[in-house]
Amino acid sequence: KATVSVLNCCLPVRSAMLRRVCARVGTVATTRRWCAARAGEPAPAFGVLPLVRSAVRSADGAGGWTEIADLRAAGEEDEAGRVVRVRARVSTSRSTGKRLVFVVLRQGGESVQAVVAASKEGEEVEAPITKETLKWCAGIPAESIVDVVGVMVPTRTPVTACTVSQAELKVRSMQVVSESAPVLPFQLADAASRADGDDAITVGQAVRLDNRWLDMRTPANQAIWRLQSAVCQLFRGFLLEEDFVEIHTPKLIPTASESGSTVFKLDYLHGKSACLAQSPQLYKQMALQGDLRRVFEIGPVFRAEDSNTHRHLCEFTGLDIEMEIKEHYYEVLDMAEGVLGHIFSGLRQSPKFAPLVETVREQHPSTPFVHLMDPARVDELGVGVVAEGASAQTSRDAYHAVVASRDRPSLRLAYADGVRFLLEHYPDLALPDDGDLSTEAERLLGRLVKERYGVDFFILDTYPLQVRPFYTMPHPTVPGASNSYDMFMRGEEISSGAQRIHDTALLAERCRAKGLPLDQLRDYVASFELGGWPHGGFGIGMERLLMLYLGLPNVRATSLFPRDPKRNTP
Repeated sequence: KATVSVLNCCLPVRSAMLRRVCARVGTVATTRRWCAARAGEPAPAFGVLPLVRSAVRSADGAGGWTEIADLRAAGEEDEAGRVVRVRARVSTSRSTGKRLVFVVLRQGGESVQAVVAASKEGEEVEAPITKETLKWCAGIPAESIVDVVGVMVPTRTPVTACTVSQAELKVRSMQVVSESAPVLPFQLADAASRADGDDAITVGQAVRLDNRWLDMRTPANQAIWRLQSAVCQLFRGFLLEEDFVEIHTPKLIPTASESGSTVFKLDYLHGKSACLAQSPQLYKQMALQGDLRRVFEIGPVFRAEDSNTHRHLCEFTGLDIEMEIKEHYYEVLDMAEGVLGHIFSGLRQSPKFAPLVETVREQHPSTPFVHLMDPARVDELGVGVVAEGASAQTSRDAYHAVVASRDRPSLRLAYADGVRFLLEHYPDLALPDDGDLSTEAERLLGRLVKERYGVDFFILDTYPLQVRPFYTMPHPTVPGASNSYDMFMRGEEISSGAQRIHDTALLAERCRAKGLPLDQLRDYVASFELGGWPHGGFGIGMERLLMLYLGLPNVRATSLFPRDPKRNTP
């Protein structure tokens, strides 16, 4: 209180006296900010800036700043002699002899070396750099944020530790904007070490997640968050071009949209109860019946599954599609292969996204993801081509595999053929009594598919009706089967989908067969009573898709702040 009183009432006080008062209750950095802000002193060329409180704005706004990425993109040699102003984090700082300090400045995944050199005797400079200045620069804690003004000069040898490798910044001024704590929860160099390196220092997953804002700063993680955005951009862009409408469905709903055992229940207002949406499924379908005949959504999905595995989360981002079909649910499979192919190709080929994938692989080595069959192998195995009139029944392949077309040879297998494929190679494999595939069975099938067909992505079609939700359309000719499918990447399921029932009588029959009370679904069922479009769709977990594309070992690596059965913080 005494300090606040001095600051508010004693503006004319000499800054040295004010500094002595403030030093009793605050840090040196805080003291300097108060002195500069209250006593009107100009910020020193080397020192701590006043707290950024939006008190002033330059005539050019933010136009006077340079991004490190722009230095690299413009051609480093062409930048020689240019005076730039950069705001960045201090990645490392070190003294060399008595006259030089090297500071690596970092913005996200971009970095440049800054050199602070002691002023020569008799040199006329605006802000002389003394030995004390060098000591101060070398002592700035790692991860602090600084403003640096300097001249770009070419280097004699490449700076291999920085993304700007052919030039460096000769510093004229360096000012601390926000000082980091001197002791970090872990070293970023350890968190960024190559996963398969002999000398890798492991930073535990719990420590990383407890300090996610620091863990996010590694080059691989910076790339992952941008690739998350890329997946959503590519998904959205493709579907908008296909005349889909983006919708936003409620996440507070009256009853479970999937299995009732994996739903988060909560108290609503006025004595009512509610659930967190396990998917936008029912509302996607109702939106279609409102004559939005092609819809998609990118939004949160909640699952109260007590599954402590590498691939399960209690909250994830769903990429959901629902669309009208004219004749056959393969129209939905065509769309699924189209949008996923667009995502996979975009990540692999885009000059904006492909370097990010390589950045992740530098720390987490993996084999490149393959989603299309080699055309030569299609012919060699006799895989049927749907666009040429083939089907699973006419395919010459031993397991009746088909691809959509020769231009898009994306693999499809019937569920029964997939099971036969498995049991022929693993005759002792036990399958669940309900006919669904276990996690181990899916993994083994993925391995077999990779060996035979050479792909990491495939669709398994025509699942048993008993393992699918109540709204799944029964197969027209195969008793006990359904018009449903799962999609797989590297032997793990990323998506489930189906043709949905659009007839109210059949829907009521399937609800009764599943033991579901119709009164809890009356609004959903009513949406089909005024004429229902034949339709189908699917949902994809964005975090799992990205994990598997990058070959990462745990879905928590692709979730910004993961929520699992044991974690709901930070």
